[in-house]
Amino acid sequence: MTDWHTPGGHGPAPQDPNAQPGGPRQFSVPLPPAPGPGPLPGPGPKAGSRPVIPLRPLGLGDVLGGAFTVFRRNARVLLLWSVLLSGVLGLLSTLVSTFGQQALQSRMFSALDGGSGTDTILAGSVTLWVLLSVGLPFLAYLGRGFLVAPVAADTGQRVLGRRATFRGLWALLAGRRWPVVAWMLVQIGAGIVVGVVLVLVFVGLFAALGAGDSGVGWFVLVVFVVMLGFGVLLAWLSTRFVFTVPTIALEGRSVFSAAAQSWRLTRGAFWRTFGILLLVRVVFGFAVSIASAPLTIGAVLVGGVLDPLGQTDASSGIGTGALVAIVVGSLLAIAVQCITDVLGASVTTFLAIDRRIRTEALDQRIAAHLDTGQPADPFAPSAPVSRPPWPPQQQWGQQQWQPPQQQWPTQQPPQWPAQPPQQQPGRFPPDGA
Repeated sequence: MTDWHTPGGHGPAPQDPNAQPGGPRQFSVPLPPAPGPGPLPGPGPKAGSRPVIPLRPLGLGDVLGGAFTVFRRNARVLLLWSVLLSGVLGLLSTLVSTFGQQALQSRMFSALDGGSGTDTILAGSVTLWVLLSVGLPFLAYLGRGFLVAPVAADTGQRVLGRRATFRGLWALLAGRRWPVVAWMLVQIGAGIVVGVVLVLVFVGLFAALGAGDSGVGWFVLVVFVVMLGFGVLLAWLSTRFVFTVPTIALEGRSVFSAAAQSWRLTRGAFWRTFGILLLVRVVFGFAVSIASAPLTIGAVLVGGVLDPLGQTDASSGIGTGALVAIVVGSLLAIAVQCITDVLGASVTTFLAIDRRIRTEALDQRIAAHLDTGQPADPFAPSAPVSRPPWPPQQQWGQQQWQPPQQQWPTQQPPQWPAQPPQQQPGRFPPDGA
């Protein structure tokens, strides 16, 4: 006869060793395991790997903390990218600008002396001034803009709990490098158009003010208003398209598709994005200025020790001490700038990820990828998803208390009479009977 107490009906049930002899037979019935979230099928994350940010909409602290964590865990690779794209161009821009300014001064002095070919010298001097003042800093800015792509790729891998090498980041950007370069060219074209429009506006306004015999105050006011208007326009456009490079690096979109995606992501979040980016740039710029000022002074002192009179190579107009001071000061300042460029690019990437979490439920896609391996690329383009605000808004004033479903019986206390019962006459004999 099958014993129903045993699991599966095989063999007798085990006895309780603490049972009293002669008492009823005790059976040990195995309890089912407690329900819990068991492992899901599919390849999960590696042991010890976890995202650098919480999988929820990000606050300012999450964005800044995630940026510093990404830099700390892969500083060597990210600094190598930053030195190649930002440091080298920045150093060349500083050196060429410094030596070019001296050449420009000598050319201007020769033109003022009234020598032959004055007009040609002035035209060449103006062209050289434009290249030194606008062209080289703009190229350095484009190099820092391209740096956002590898930093964004590494940040995306860190969100998935992975680590990328230098070659790994280059491989991740396969098919996405030329769209980033194309976006840089689009920015150059937009900058040229804005510059031409600005010059035409100034020429027209100055001609109108000159025809009306306006005073100097009006000229100053017009220049201030025009520059302020163009500054606001540039800030607005740069904020609306700030997620273009991270979108290309993470989603693999084309240039104009990534620009449209950046426009959509910043819709309804312009002031938040602008405020965080402005705060980060001001803080990092202040840190660079603080770190570079004493280092530059120290470099000047080192140059004074090497060439105190500045007479070495006097024929070229610059001494060895001045050259050492410029190079060493530039290297120290650019080293700090490389760190802040990486941190700024990572902050921009986390802001783009935050906007996708809020509008496309990217956090759910990342969580599903970490648990099951699907989708294979959680950062791939996806359609917007309408989701409730985070955290869920609880209307406490509209909630009503619901009684529990199961009412346990309660034991009523005995009801004692308030007064003792009165004796009925004739039932008991009187006292002393």
